[in-house]
Amino acid sequence: MTKLGGHVDAAALAASFDRPSGFAAVMKGMFRNGKATKAHTLWASAQRKGVYPTVELRFSTHDATGYAVMAFSDHGPIDLPTQETLAAQAERFPLGTLRYEAWVYSALDPHGWHPRSWDPNAHTIDAIADPYPGIHVFTAVTKPKGADRPLVAHCVVDGRNYLYPIPGDRLY
Repeated sequence: MTKLGGHVDAAALAASFDRPSGFAAVMKGMFRNGKATKAHTLWASAQRKGVYPTVELRFSTHDATGYAVMAFSDHGPIDLPTQETLAAQAERFPLGTLRYEAWVYSALDPHGWHPRSWDPNAHTIDAIADPYPGIHVFTAVTKPKGADRPLVAHCVVDGRNYLYPIPGDRLY
Protein backbone atom coordinates (compact mmCIF):
# COMPACT_ATOMS: atom_id res chain seq x y z
CA MET A 1 0.00 0.00 0.00
CA THR A 2 1.18 3.49 -0.75
CA LYS A 3 2.14 5.42 2.36
CA LEU A 4 2.44 9.18 2.62
CA GLY A 5 4.18 10.53 5.72
CA GLY A 6 3.73 7.22 7.55
CA HIS A 7 0.03 7.01 6.69
CA VAL A 8 -1.65 4.94 4.03
CA ASP A 9 -2.78 6.99 1.04
CA ALA A 10 -6.58 6.59 1.14
CA ALA A 11 -6.97 7.36 -2.58
CA ALA A 12 -4.41 4.70 -3.54
CA LEU A 13 -6.12 2.19 -1.26
CA ALA A 14 -9.51 3.01 -2.84
CA ALA A 15 -7.99 2.49 -6.30
CA SER A 16 -6.66 -0.92 -5.21
CA PHE A 17 -10.25 -1.99 -4.53
CA ASP A 18 -10.88 -1.92 -8.27
CA ARG A 19 -9.39 -5.46 -8.13
CA PRO A 20 -10.49 -8.27 -5.78
CA SER A 21 -6.87 -8.58 -4.63
CA GLY A 22 -7.13 -5.06 -3.16
CA PHE A 23 -9.82 -6.19 -0.75
CA ALA A 24 -8.04 -9.51 -0.08
CA ALA A 25 -4.97 -7.54 1.08
CA VAL A 26 -6.94 -5.94 3.95
CA MET A 27 -9.15 -8.91 4.88
CA LYS A 28 -8.19 -11.97 6.92
CA GLY A 29 -9.65 -15.37 7.57
CA MET A 30 -10.19 -18.56 5.66
CA PHE A 31 -13.00 -17.05 3.55
CA ARG A 32 -10.96 -13.95 2.71
CA ASN A 33 -10.87 -14.50 -1.07
CA GLY A 34 -14.62 -15.13 -1.30
CA LYS A 35 -15.37 -12.05 0.82
CA ALA A 36 -12.92 -10.01 -1.25
CA THR A 37 -14.58 -11.06 -4.50
CA LYS A 38 -18.04 -10.15 -3.16
CA ALA A 39 -16.75 -6.82 -1.81
CA HIS A 40 -15.11 -6.02 -5.15
CA THR A 41 -18.33 -6.81 -7.04
CA LEU A 42 -20.30 -4.51 -4.73
CA TRP A 43 -17.60 -1.79 -4.95
CA ALA A 44 -17.58 -1.98 -8.76
CA SER A 45 -21.36 -1.46 -8.91
CA ALA A 46 -21.39 1.48 -6.46
CA GLN A 47 -22.79 4.85 -7.43
CA ARG A 48 -20.42 6.52 -4.91
CA LYS A 49 -17.37 5.11 -3.19
CA GLY A 50 -14.25 6.09 -1.31
CA VAL A 51 -11.87 5.39 1.54
CA TYR A 52 -12.03 7.89 4.40
CA PRO A 53 -10.20 8.49 7.68
CA THR A 54 -12.19 7.68 10.81
CA VAL A 55 -12.53 9.46 14.13
CA GLU A 56 -12.95 7.51 17.37
CA LEU A 57 -15.87 8.91 19.37
CA ARG A 58 -15.94 6.32 22.14
CA PHE A 59 -14.16 3.13 23.13
CA SER A 60 -15.24 0.71 25.86
CA THR A 61 -14.32 -2.81 26.86
CA HIS A 62 -16.33 -5.65 28.35
CA ASP A 63 -15.12 -9.21 28.99
CA ALA A 64 -11.93 -8.74 26.94
CA THR A 65 -13.78 -7.37 23.90
CA GLY A 66 -13.54 -3.82 22.61
CA TYR A 67 -16.51 -1.80 21.41
CA ALA A 68 -16.02 1.38 19.42
CA VAL A 69 -18.18 4.21 18.17
CA MET A 70 -16.52 5.67 15.10
CA ALA A 71 -17.37 8.41 12.60
CA PHE A 72 -16.23 9.46 9.17
CA SER A 73 -17.28 12.00 6.58
CA ASP A 74 -17.55 11.47 2.86
CA HIS A 75 -17.37 15.29 2.44
CA GLY A 76 -13.96 16.03 3.98
CA PRO A 77 -12.58 16.12 7.53
CA ILE A 78 -14.95 16.33 10.49
CA ASP A 79 -14.34 19.60 12.33
CA LEU A 80 -13.38 19.47 16.01
CA PRO A 81 -16.62 20.96 17.41
CA THR A 82 -18.66 18.34 15.53
CA GLN A 83 -16.34 15.56 16.73
CA GLU A 84 -16.74 16.75 20.32
CA THR A 85 -20.53 16.96 20.01
CA LEU A 86 -20.78 13.46 18.51
CA ALA A 87 -18.40 12.06 21.15
CA ALA A 88 -20.49 13.55 23.96
CA GLN A 89 -23.63 12.03 22.45
CA ALA A 90 -21.92 8.63 22.03
CA GLU A 91 -20.96 8.64 25.72
CA ARG A 92 -24.64 8.94 26.73
CA PHE A 93 -25.49 5.42 25.58
CA PRO A 94 -25.26 2.57 28.09
CA LEU A 95 -22.59 -0.05 27.42
CA GLY A 96 -25.36 -2.61 26.82
CA THR A 97 -26.70 -0.58 23.89
CA LEU A 98 -23.21 -0.22 22.46
CA ARG A 99 -22.62 -3.96 22.77
CA TYR A 100 -25.99 -4.77 21.19
CA GLU A 101 -25.51 -2.43 18.24
CA ALA A 102 -21.84 -3.20 17.55
CA TRP A 103 -21.00 -5.35 14.57
CA VAL A 104 -17.91 -7.32 13.54
CA TYR A 105 -17.19 -5.97 10.07
CA SER A 106 -15.24 -8.62 8.18
CA ALA A 107 -16.22 -7.47 4.70
CA LEU A 108 -18.08 -4.66 2.97
CA ASP A 109 -21.33 -4.95 4.98
CA PRO A 110 -24.54 -2.93 4.90
CA HIS A 111 -24.41 -0.04 7.35
CA GLY A 112 -27.02 -0.58 10.03
CA TRP A 113 -27.30 -4.30 9.36
CA HIS A 114 -27.32 -6.50 12.42
CA PRO A 115 -28.01 -10.22 12.73
CA ARG A 116 -30.89 -9.52 15.11
CA SER A 117 -32.44 -6.64 13.18
CA TRP A 118 -32.11 -4.56 10.06
CA ASP A 119 -34.43 -1.89 11.27
CA PRO A 120 -32.62 1.47 10.93
CA ASN A 121 -34.62 2.68 13.92
CA ALA A 122 -32.99 -0.04 16.04
CA HIS A 123 -29.57 1.56 15.52
CA THR A 124 -29.83 4.53 17.83
CA ILE A 125 -26.10 5.18 18.11
CA ASP A 126 -25.65 5.45 14.33
CA ALA A 127 -28.50 7.99 14.25
CA ILE A 128 -26.47 10.63 16.12
CA ALA A 129 -24.99 11.52 12.72
CA ASP A 130 -28.38 12.30 11.17
CA PRO A 131 -28.18 16.10 11.66
CA TYR A 132 -24.77 16.19 9.92
CA PRO A 133 -24.91 15.67 6.13
CA GLY A 134 -22.11 13.46 4.86
CA ILE A 135 -21.14 12.21 8.32
CA HIS A 136 -21.68 8.56 9.19
CA VAL A 137 -21.43 6.99 12.65
CA PHE A 138 -21.00 3.26 13.13
CA THR A 139 -20.34 0.86 15.98
CA ALA A 140 -17.79 -1.94 15.73
CA VAL A 141 -16.48 -4.83 17.77
CA THR A 142 -12.70 -4.50 18.06
CA LYS A 143 -9.74 -5.81 20.00
CA PRO A 144 -9.67 -4.77 23.66
CA LYS A 145 -6.57 -2.59 23.15
CA GLY A 146 -8.34 0.09 21.11
CA ALA A 147 -10.57 0.90 18.18
CA ASP A 148 -7.73 0.84 15.60
CA ARG A 149 -9.87 1.34 12.51
CA PRO A 150 -8.04 4.31 10.95
CA LEU A 151 -9.77 4.07 7.57
CA VAL A 152 -13.16 2.94 6.31
CA ALA A 153 -14.15 1.77 2.85
CA HIS A 154 -17.60 3.21 2.10
CA CYS A 155 -19.82 2.84 -0.90
CA VAL A 156 -23.42 3.46 -1.85
CA VAL A 157 -25.25 0.91 -3.97
CA ASP A 158 -28.89 1.52 -4.89
CA GLY A 159 -29.26 4.05 -2.07
CA ARG A 160 -27.84 1.75 0.62
CA ASN A 161 -24.59 2.43 2.48
CA TYR A 162 -21.95 -0.29 2.86
CA LEU A 163 -18.92 -0.10 5.18
CA TYR A 164 -15.72 -1.93 5.88
CA PRO A 165 -13.74 -0.36 8.75
CA ILE A 166 -10.19 -1.42 7.92
CA PRO A 167 -8.09 -2.66 10.86
CA GLY A 168 -4.88 -0.70 11.22
CA ASP A 169 -2.70 -3.81 11.40
CA ARG A 170 -3.70 -4.64 7.83
CA LEU A 171 -2.55 -1.32 6.42
CA TYR A 172 1.17 -1.49 7.17
